[in-house]
Amino acid sequence: MKAKSAKAKFTNRSVHPISMGCAKNQVDLERMLGEFRQAGFSIQEDPSQSEYLLVNTCGFIESAKEESVDAILGLTQLRRPGQKILVAGCLSQRYSSDLKSEMPEVDLWTGTYQPGKILEVIGEHDMANVCRREPQKRVAMGNTPHHAYLKIAEGCNRNCSFCAIPGIRGKQNSFDIPELVAEAQYLVKHGVKEISLIAQDLTFYGRESGGPQTNLETLVRALLSDTDLHWVRLMYAYPEFIDDSLLRLMADNNRLCSYLDMPIQHASDAVLTRMRRKTRGKELRELLLRFRSTVPEISLRTTVLVGFPGETEAEFEELMQLANEVKFERLGGFTYSDEEGTHAATLAHKIPHDIAQERLDRLLAQQSEISLERNQSLLGRELEVVLDEVAEESEFHFYGRSQWDALEVDNGIRVLEGDGDVGQFRMARVVDASEFDLDVVLLPQ
Repeated sequence: MKAKSAKAKFTNRSVHPISMGCAKNQVDLERMLGEFRQAGFSIQEDPSQSEYLLVNTCGFIESAKEESVDAILGLTQLRRPGQKILVAGCLSQRYSSDLKSEMPEVDLWTGTYQPGKILEVIGEHDMANVCRREPQKRVAMGNTPHHAYLKIAEGCNRNCSFCAIPGIRGKQNSFDIPELVAEAQYLVKHGVKEISLIAQDLTFYGRESGGPQTNLETLVRALLSDTDLHWVRLMYAYPEFIDDSLLRLMADNNRLCSYLDMPIQHASDAVLTRMRRKTRGKELRELLLRFRSTVPEISLRTTVLVGFPGETEAEFEELMQLANEVKFERLGGFTYSDEEGTHAATLAHKIPHDIAQERLDRLLAQQSEISLERNQSLLGRELEVVLDEVAEESEFHFYGRSQWDALEVDNGIRVLEGDGDVGQFRMARVVDASEFDLDVVLLPQ
């Protein structure tokens, strides 16, 4: 008698998602999942129970590409008969032909998010057409349901020599303010109290159309006016187009966090020129110090790129000096690596990785001292914090953040004493400080 084959046990019309890369990619995946749900699919946390195993990949830098490929290969080894692997996102957009030939075990491929596209790929043609006509509601991911990212534009009009994003995502296309307000209202209705505005270039919002009435400030004012959001946070800004009126709004309205994430990349004019960045070192200093004078409570976050082709020790010291003068509250950095298809990859005088890493280590050591000094200056101060999660199996009650901390990328707050609920905004007193954390006790309500 012929042996019966084992039957796969998973839920038909279900999908298990894996998110890779940045917050912008996460929003794309949340929109894909919204379309799946609209088409009658359930979202499964357990991959063994899902008909589709969906990986939304990142293709920005080499380490992210490797992580995405590893995630795909991991699913090919775990999947059961009848399950389908579906790959989306930047990596598949950028290397579609190569990946299809190199990874034949993947069943279906699509690129970056476009309304209805992923449903078209799996054969849900009627619902794909519905999703193209009508914006679908997102399925929020992550462990902090009181926070969400709001992507306000797609693509980028910049021409930074080290960046492959414009080639992957195309030119900037800003979403309409009424559409974004409606999305924010939907998120608030489902428990969101804080949103972080994101785009490849936040401060260029609306400017590609040439109209004077659509810009970042008008969007922020609409969100503050037409939603009950407790905090609105600005991330991924460029040095250009940060108007004084937006800064004054930040200083005057406590719902707009006194926080700005603005990657400067470098401080040396020579390096910035090779990077094809418009703002020069002197302008950056003046701009950043103007931010501080207009918004005294502002927390400045930046990202820098160290070891760019041709970077001399003197040019790197210019970056060290600017960082020490401005004293960013938050600073992250990367060492340069060639990205296929970018102008920087063609430049000569590559910096050995060990030299670039040693420079970055020096910069981060300086930043640790700056961060420690700043945190210690807050001892005894009362400030508002959001309770993000219960601190299980530790001496703390909760982990949280202040208005100066973006989710997942910035410093943390540890609650030593006090009861509350996740998602609450509470007043607290700072009782201890280290380089990257504040310890607080909650004040009575």
